[in-house]
Amino acid sequence: MASNSETPIIGIIVSSFSDAGPIVIFNSSKQEISEDQALNLSIRVMTVIGEQSANELYGPFPVPSNDELQCLTYVFRVKSTFTTDPRLSERPTVITIIFKRILKREISRAHGLILSYLSQITLDFKNEDDLTSENMMDIHKRLSALISTNPVRVYSVENDKIQEHTETLEVPLDAFAIVDLQKSIVYLISGPFTSPIRKRQINILIDTLNEKTYRRRLSKRVIDSEAETLQLLNFYGLKRRQQQF
Repeated sequence: MASNSETPIIGIIVSSFSDAGPIVIFNSSKQEISEDQALNLSIRVMTVIGEQSANELYGPFPVPSNDELQCLTYVFRVKSTFTTDPRLSERPTVITIIFKRILKREISRAHGLILSYLSQITLDFKNEDDLTSENMMDIHKRLSALISTNPVRVYSVENDKIQEHTETLEVPLDAFAIVDLQKSIVYLISGPFTSPIRKRQINILIDTLNEKTYRRRLSKRVIDSEAETLQLLNFYGLKRRQQQF
């Protein structure tokens, strides 16, 4: 597990679809990935996810130039400052996050936070002139800090057991808990049709988790309303697992 002084992030590569095709406009992972390799990776990623996709986090994908690395990719759009192609009045832009494969667990755990952060920060980029090296380096630093501190954890409550939920964005339909270490709080969330007996069992499991893992440092808040649940899911960049039929 990454400590507070270590982050899984190697760097980020920011690329855009210009009139001449994909170009790399920022690469903070040059020690591991050269400019040519960064361009090759950007072309591969854009080909896989397609130019029409946006505002989602995709991956992990392999990094062809280095078996020890993987990447996540976020796509958004900015207005073109100048283009001769009317189809590119808004340029597809890709932030590719390069991370150490052996620390994939930390990245998976922070998936929702990464998506939430990138969804918010990219709203500030109105056109391609906003994609400065300074702004891109700030994203690299913020992502590194976000993941290394790992302030939020999600626990699923299923089959009378509680375990850390490390899947990407989806949380269980029935019951789960969000632990925010920065706020020292655990949100206990259960489905709308959870029985009172089941709720008591879940409470006991969460209390045990708080005692054994967090030494009773967390205050507990039970979320009863669907509106509050959706608000929390949106804030932490999470969504519910799809119902299987």
